[in-house]
Amino acid sequence: YGLTLPNLASIAEQQMGGFVQVGAHGTGRCVAPVDEYVTKIKLVTPGLGTIELTKEEDGTLFELARVAMGCLGVVVEVTMKCIPAHRLVEHTFVLTRQEARDQLDDLLKNHKHMRYMWIPYTDSVVVVTNDPEDTVPSDVPRQQHAMSYEEASEPLVTLLKRLHTNNKQEIDDESIKGMGFGELRDALLAFAPLDIDHVKLCNEAEAEFWRRSSGYQTQPSDKLLQFDCGGQQWVFEVCFATGTQEKNNGNDMDFMDRLLAGIERQRIPAHSPIEQRWSASSSSPMSPAHGEPSGMHTWVGIINYLPSEDEAQRKDITKVFTEKYSDLVRIIGKPFLSVSHWAKLEQPRSIWHAVDLLLLMQNRYPLEDFNKARGKLDPNNILSNKLIDTALGTPIIPSESGSDDGEDHDIVE
Repeated sequence: YGLTLPNLASIAEQQMGGFVQVGAHGTGRCVAPVDEYVTKIKLVTPGLGTIELTKEEDGTLFELARVAMGCLGVVVEVTMKCIPAHRLVEHTFVLTRQEARDQLDDLLKNHKHMRYMWIPYTDSVVVVTNDPEDTVPSDVPRQQHAMSYEEASEPLVTLLKRLHTNNKQEIDDESIKGMGFGELRDALLAFAPLDIDHVKLCNEAEAEFWRRSSGYQTQPSDKLLQFDCGGQQWVFEVCFATGTQEKNNGNDMDFMDRLLAGIERQRIPAHSPIEQRWSASSSSPMSPAHGEPSGMHTWVGIINYLPSEDEAQRKDITKVFTEKYSDLVRIIGKPFLSVSHWAKLEQPRSIWHAVDLLLLMQNRYPLEDFNKARGKLDPNNILSNKLIDTALGTPIIPSESGSDDGEDHDIVE
């Protein structure tokens, strides 16, 4: 049909129900999370059967249902706004941390899509911008790279060979030749994924890879707005407001300064990258990016890879990531009222963590309205689980004499 979505998350192949229900997002100062583009949603609910909701007919209930983590019903059909299919010109380059801070506002305003990839323990920030081809001046290259992939990956390959030699292991050139970037990074980290000095070596090699990979490419938008997230991994991502689309209040860089300093102070084995993206606000009350139409939010995601099948190693990485590293992000995020991406929310490890989580949710989201909607559409709490009930509470069942929301909903036979 010659159409595409206004934005995509990093992984393009997703089930539409989950894609919308968790408020997935891409990046762009004026581009909202995907739920904002939903115009009609059909749910199969335990309480009312199959219903169709629209903004015009159902108001607040429709907006609550767009980002509902499946708590209001099983999403079976979604109608979304689309835009004409188009090609994007992507520019990848590397800045220092200070340059990234200084150039941020201009980069956000001058490019439709823009993201940062901070490389811990280095002074390197990878910048990726994407703009519709018909808006890019003709003198900007469409296809141009500083080096070939073989040349760009040479720092990773050299380090990998050295590590094999130092550990009295063999590896042949033919095996290395078939490795992509993510596979090379996993192979490097697998030697000692929690050793600070080793992680620094790997991150420095990755920074050099990106410097050598600087350049331009042009492809359809759905090819460039997704990207290779690497192998098996732990990810934790938070979202918080950072002013408006016209005036950034600096929360985004303040948070990153604190996070990078905390990583270095606590000597956390932080794998690369720490990804930072931006979005316009969402009108969905349960979106982490909910706010005024002119608002801007930033999303920051940390990562630790699980580069081998060694169970003991994977267990150790999981402990460091889910406790020390993720706790640092939560502590730093408190003054910013940062909340987790719904798809990255984890079960609290103690009752105190559970209390903190519920208080944060109550501060950020209209839980009473949401739980009243749950009470109507899922009165027996069939669609929930322990994590949802811990974070959001349980459905509020309307009393027989209580008032309704005054809205009739289309029941689909």
